[in-house]
Amino acid sequence: MAVTIMRAVRPSSQWQDSLIRLEKGQRVVVDVEGVWSPDMRDQIVWCGADGVYRLPAGEDYLMPGTCVGALIARVGDGKPFAVGSRCDFVVAGDGVLFLAMNENPKLNCQAGQVMAQVIVFDEP
Repeated sequence: MAVTIMRAVRPSSQWQDSLIRLEKGQRVVVDVEGVWSPDMRDQIVWCGADGVYRLPAGEDYLMPGTCVGALIARVGDGKPFAVGSRCDFVVAGDGVLFLAMNENPKLNCQAGQVMAQVIVFDEP
């Protein structure tokens, strides 16, 4: 059996509490639609949850090496991971699902939003 939950995600480097509590061993599928724009300083660049194509984030971003503007997540205080437009994973430890844009926390001129459909399955 599975539960489907929809969450709007703001284009922010601040971790957003999805209010979805996960348990170790659960399978989770996240499908994401919509567009947003990371802070590109002197230009506007719209992208989806996969981020800006071929623009890896620097060390001052939440998840260096992952595309700027990509949707990222973490469970509890765990290590962040890339979600992008689709992600299928098994939860490594108990905690709440947090979502954010892979952005530099010092930048604050983003726009848009994405909608994440989070499907949580019972333990395998």
